[in-house]
Amino acid sequence: MVLAHHQPEQLARLVARLDQPDAYFFIHIDKKSPFKEKVEELVKATNPVVVCNDHEVNWMGYTTIEAEITLMESAVATGVPFKYYVLLSGQDYPIKSNTFINEFFSSHNEDFLSYNKIAHLGGDFLLKHTRYHFRDIPYINPRNPKKIPALVYLYFGLHSRLAKFFPKKEFYKGMELYFGSQWFALRHETISYILQFLKENKGYIDDMRYTDGPDEHFFHTIIMNSDRRHNVYGYERFLAWQKERKEGDRFSPLYSSLRYMDWSPHLKSKPAVLDMTYWDALKNSQDLFARKVDQVASAELLDELDKNILKFTA
Repeated sequence: MVLAHHQPEQLARLVARLDQPDAYFFIHIDKKSPFKEKVEELVKATNPVVVCNDHEVNWMGYTTIEAEITLMESAVATGVPFKYYVLLSGQDYPIKSNTFINEFFSSHNEDFLSYNKIAHLGGDFLLKHTRYHFRDIPYINPRNPKKIPALVYLYFGLHSRLAKFFPKKEFYKGMELYFGSQWFALRHETISYILQFLKENKGYIDDMRYTDGPDEHFFHTIIMNSDRRHNVYGYERFLAWQKERKEGDRFSPLYSSLRYMDWSPHLKSKPAVLDMTYWDALKNSQDLFARKVDQVASAELLDELDKNILKFTA
């Protein structure tokens, strides 16, 4: 399941590298993007692949969740007995061969996602949920082409000052809030549980619609407040860690989202756009994918991955 909005050639390259008999591709192109038809043309040789553009996706907005749910529903609706549903960005890239990836998923039955209790993170993380946020208003979203700079400036300048006077949002049905990376690899049983939960708990959607960056806690909170948490990779280690946790500690699950990313504090743009300076790190990584790559800035790195790890020849 792939979320993309630009660089159609890079997206097609990602699909080509992962293409194999038992892989199906479900791609959501941001409705604001003009590239849906181009993507369809570029990946038409891949079968099966479904490309849609149902939603205008706003950075840090609930519309991201809507696109992800659409991908889940599209995949489930095929009736194919998938074992894993892997959420990727169009700027992800495999750093392991298809053979390795297949063996990894064949030998595991757990769900893979990163998670922390928001209560453990401190700082302003809790404000992402307890205060009202309006990221899906295009005119005040700094990454929306319809943005009006003066309104963006006013919103971000006034929001933190005025939001504290608004009523606090309560957690839906007392659920404990979790936070982690947007990207995951989940079992069919977990995806089915999520979709059923959303059908039966419309209030949860209403509660999450006005949060900040819900893609980083929407699905995590559902899973970690259900019996499916016992299927999350390393959950027993998490329980043991909590007993020894010291103030300020954060949990680092093994494998996490199966993605190599660099979120170093000194970076101006996060995560880092990967280039050849990351070659050794990627070769030695236990992850299956890397994020994020760019078809120009990462060109040499991608070629090296193709040649030396993926063993891909056009």
